[in-house]
Amino acid sequence: MALAERVPFQCLSAAEAAALIRAEADLTLFDVRDLQSYQQEHLDGAMHLSEDRVPLWIGRLPKEAPVLVYCYHGNSSKTFAQMFSDFRFARVYSVDGGYRPLASALAAPAAEEAPSDVVSPGLAAFLADWQYPSGELNARGAHGLTPLMRAARQGERALVQELLALGVDLHARNDDGNTALWLACVSRDAGLVQDLIEAGIALDNRNDAGSTALMYTASSDRPQLLELLLAAGADPQVRNFDDLRAVELAASKACLKLLRHTAD
Repeated sequence: MALAERVPFQCLSAAEAAALIRAEADLTLFDVRDLQSYQQEHLDGAMHLSEDRVPLWIGRLPKEAPVLVYCYHGNSSKTFAQMFSDFRFARVYSVDGGYRPLASALAAPAAEEAPSDVVSPGLAAFLADWQYPSGELNARGAHGLTPLMRAARQGERALVQELLALGVDLHARNDDGNTALWLACVSRDAGLVQDLIEAGIALDNRNDAGSTALMYTASSDRPQLLELLLAAGADPQVRNFDDLRAVELAASKACLKLLRHTAD
């Protein structure tokens, strides 16, 4: 008997995939990044999937069950989606752009589409200058930077405060895995860093190299910001993917002095 023709999998944008996740209660969601990345962060309800476990799931899931697969950038997920499609699963989806755009689409608050009369002239000009769509306060620009990240990187404290008041996504990560906190540390603006801390930004976010903002301030000789992060509760014992802590990355005596109690 001839096999039934398989139904090709579909590629979805991050926004389309987020809508599917919200709408489909029986959706099976797979994360096919490496296990370390999955353990660091993943979408709620997503299960880690490696190639050797695909046959297990193919035998377990009903063929009519919707399956959504995401990876880093939308390439590996197509390979996994094809595997399910080859076994005649009827509704298989791969997420274009991968994990970060999808996470941002799911986390985007109501401020994603801010009315023009809510945004100050200064913020409106800033969005236009950096070519962000008007009123889309969580849009991703060059290098995956949102308006909040860009304003933090430029040291635009007043704009950061306005964006925070408008409820933008505080935990979005750029293409390197950094949040606005790291970029505020790049700008060296202690007040701006404090604003983000008080807003509740994650202190120990690890980027794609496993590094935190605390490690950055230690390695780039920013003792004032290092002290500020330590006082806020940043963890000096976190290790990057080279198994190094902030104390082992300290670039100056001032930074080493602040971290000396963590050396043992």
